[in-house]
Amino acid sequence: EKQKALLRAEIFAGLLYEEQVIEMIFREVENMLDLEQSAGYRRIFNKGLEKGIEKGIEKGMEKGRRETLRENVLKLLYRKFKKLPAPYAEKIKTLDEYALGMILDNIFEINSLSELEEYL
Repeated sequence: EKQKALLRAEIFAGLLYEEQVIEMIFREVENMLDLEQSAGYRRIFNKGLEKGIEKGIEKGMEKGRRETLRENVLKLLYRKFKKLPAPYAEKIKTLDEYALGMILDNIFEINSLSELEEYL
């Protein structure tokens, strides 16, 4: 029962106090109650862990998509222009997914470096 009350208190405290203050107070309370042995605590911890893993996987996949898109855009531009000046390649490496997608979608309409600049 104490642990349930503690959990409720922590949730509501988050509405009123800064995270650092809450963290300090509840660290002390956890030490007193040994919450890590609680099934409720373990359940909440595991759910948080699962969400963290899911978020990490999602970010990794997003980064992988962006890297693949970037590589494909650079490969096509090198083939189209034979030589792509280093400043252009460096700029392309900094573009977000949307800008890279725009270049890819319009690769056949981009016929000069000055036209490419419109997408950079």
